[in-house]
Order: sequence, then C-alpha cells, then structure tokens
Amino acid sequence: MATVVAGKACPKCAYVRTQSETVPDWQCPKCGIVYAKFGQASPAPAREPQKETVEAVQSTGLAKLAHLSTLVNLLIPFLGTIIAIGIWVAKSGEDELAVDSAKESLNFQISMTLWAVAFLLPVLVMPPFIFVTSLALVAIVIATIVMPIIAAIRVSDAVRYYYPYILHIFGDNPGN
Repeated sequence: MATVVAGKACPKCAYVRTQSETVPDWQCPKCGIVYAKFGQASPAPAREPQKETVEAVQSTGLAKLAHLSTLVNLLIPFLGTIIAIGIWVAKSGEDELAVDSAKESLNFQISMTLWAVAFLLPVLVMPPFIFVTSLALVAIVIATIVMPIIAAIRVSDAVRYYYPYILHIFGDNPGN
C-alpha cells in the first residue's frame, strides 16, 4: 500500500514520501503526523475583542491625537494647545498614556515657542543676525512638523515618547 501514498507531499512539512519508506502509510516519515487527522481539528470559536484591547487602542489613539495636536497650531494658533489640555483634563486618572502624551505635547509646544523667541531676540538687538535667525526658525518649524509625527508613530505601540531638548514643565522628567 506504500505505492498509494508514494510521491504524496505531507500537508504539514511538505516532505515527499518515497516508495522505500518503512513508516506506515498513514504517517509522515519526516514529521510523524497522521495524515487523516491533520487539519481536522475544529477551528477555535471566534472571540469578541477583549475590553483591555479596545481600551489600549483608544488609549494609543488619544495619545497620537495629543501629539498631532501640535500640528493644528500651525494652522489655527492655540487650538492644538486646547486639544492637548482637553485630553489631559478628560482622561486624568483614567488613561496614563494619553495624559502623559498630552503633557508632553504641551511641554513641546511651550518649548518650541521659547526656542523661537530665543532666536528672535538677537535680531531686535542686531539686525544683521536676520540670516542666522531665519535659518534657525526654519529648523524650528521643521522640528515642529516632524517631531510630533515621530511621537505619534512611537506611541502607537503604547510606548511613552519624550521629546528631546525641551523643558519638562508638566509631568515627570524622563531622566528620573
């Protein structure tokens, strides 16, 4: 009866059986599975999403919104700040990731404003610094666009993200 299954590939390991095999016809010589029983197990019943999973998705969604609210400030000033404060107040005590992201977003917005003011002040004293200041302001605008996108990508994995080179006015200092 070995000739019946000779040349047949195993459904599990894809081993092709030869006529000289000494293992029974109903068993794979390589991995040892029983051909008739492989794949007959009933599929696991569909389960509803767990509450923790849904909450984790909502948490990362709010955390991403908190970071991306900084970009709204480029179009409508202070609206992104209001969004971050709203997330902080609404989820305080419930969602640590969203609250931490909102605080970090506010810290980033304040720091970028302070960096811009720090680079604009020398122009008021000595107007020839306008070229250097304009280059620095372009770098600040690029950082204001790129860094919140990076932060949103990082918090999508439910990992807290801390911006580099900013003041940590609200929340914990990540160095602690």
